[in-house]
This record gives sequence, C-alpha cells and structure tokens, in this order.
Amino acid sequence: MTLNDAAKKFDFPLETLKKYISLGFIRENSNTDGTAQYKDSDFERLGLIDTLIQSGFTPEETKKYLALTENMGADETQIRMLKKQRRSLLDDIHKKQQLLDNLDYMIWHKSSKA
Repeated sequence: MTLNDAAKKFDFPLETLKKYISLGFIRENSNTDGTAQYKDSDFERLGLIDTLIQSGFTPEETKKYLALTENMGADETQIRMLKKQRRSLLDDIHKKQQLLDNLDYMIWHKSSKA
C-alpha cells in the first residue's frame, strides 16, 4: 500500500506518518519501480509510537523504549521510563491548572469591581 493508503487505513495524518518515516520508526519498502510501498506490519507499533511521542518522549527515548520491547526482562526499565514521563506530564498539568486558577481569580476580581 502507498503512504496515502496507510494514512487512510490507519486514520493517521499523512504528515505524522512522514515524520515517523524520517525518524526511522516506519521502514520504507521500495517496489521494483522505485515507489515506496508499505505492509500492515510496518504500522503495527504505530499507536505505541504515537502515544510515546505525543506524551513527550524524544525520538531517541522512543527508539530506546522500542528496542527494550525486544529484550526479555526489560519491563522494569520501560516502566521507569513511562513513570518518568507520566510525572513530567502531571507537572505540566499542575502548572497549567495554576495558570487557570490565576485567570479565574483575575476574572472574579475584575467582575466583583463592576
């Protein structure tokens, strides 16, 4: 299948797929005429890769995580990586919540003067 076909089939933006190809997460297979072709198996880990990247993993961290998937007994390392990123996301959420609280206070303060 072509990359356009894959984007439709797996409901992923074409630009995201191109990015993952450039990062080496998806392998291109060339046809005899030189056009890039893909198999379903090329996209099996797409959801996992997208979740890791969207949660803030760097491409290098994502590659490390995926490499660990191949190793028996690497679950603890993967769990540590996931927990570290979870903490980072939670810190970001708390910072944004503080900003929302500040804005709410400012709105209340301005409203109470009116």
